[in-house]
Amino acid sequence: MSMDTNQQVLEKLKTDLAQAGTQPLYLCFNESVRQALESGILQDGDFLPSERQFTEALGISRITVRKALAKLEEDGHIGRSRGYGTFIRKTAEAKLEYSLAGVKGFSREVMLQGRKPDTLWISRDQIAASALIASKLALTEGTLVYMLKRIHYIDSRPMSVAISYVVQSAIDDVQDIGVSLYDYFSRNNIELGALQSRVSAAMSDADTLQALQLSEPMPLLIIKQTLFDGQNRPIEYSESFCRSDMYEFVSED
Repeated sequence: MSMDTNQQVLEKLKTDLAQAGTQPLYLCFNESVRQALESGILQDGDFLPSERQFTEALGISRITVRKALAKLEEDGHIGRSRGYGTFIRKTAEAKLEYSLAGVKGFSREVMLQGRKPDTLWISRDQIAASALIASKLALTEGTLVYMLKRIHYIDSRPMSVAISYVVQSAIDDVQDIGVSLYDYFSRNNIELGALQSRVSAAMSDADTLQALQLSEPMPLLIIKQTLFDGQNRPIEYSESFCRSDMYEFVSED
């Protein structure tokens, strides 16, 4: 690590730790270093400052530094070599293989690949369908539909922002929807049929940057899907804004 890189990392840590609020300092330290990795400030093979240097430069305890470094090592982001120090070991995270053809849904896809899904709900509102949404759901413009907005997580890491528009007849109690909308459909005996998908790309905006906890803009994969029931009636139209570095879309015949 050059002196310039060393200083950039320390300055970033100072800023981030000052804004930690109620978050434990070692977790804030951990996330700050991960962001430095993602943004390219830190590269594979760079050496980090010593525990003493971190302690003196940041004004935090050595225990905090050790806990943060231990977590980074556990997650595979750093390695340690006696006589040399602590170095960056960038490991390629496995991408989520997401089928464009199946109707398993995000959470089921994640679980089938041995990982842990989660959902952070942003809103569950009723709105009047715009002309676009009405056309996707074969409704009259202005018909009330549910608009469901949430952030999807894999292994506690935000991966995508999803917005679903669902016909009212498919939802009895919107508050009863948990991690998975498709599991909710299954529990309520809604037969799922075909799924139409379209994928495009765009740069992340400020809201998506914040939702996905990204330090710098990155390309997003935008997947637009219409889900039909067993009688070939559209019941959901969704738009998902996905991290391009963490998704791999596949389509089967």
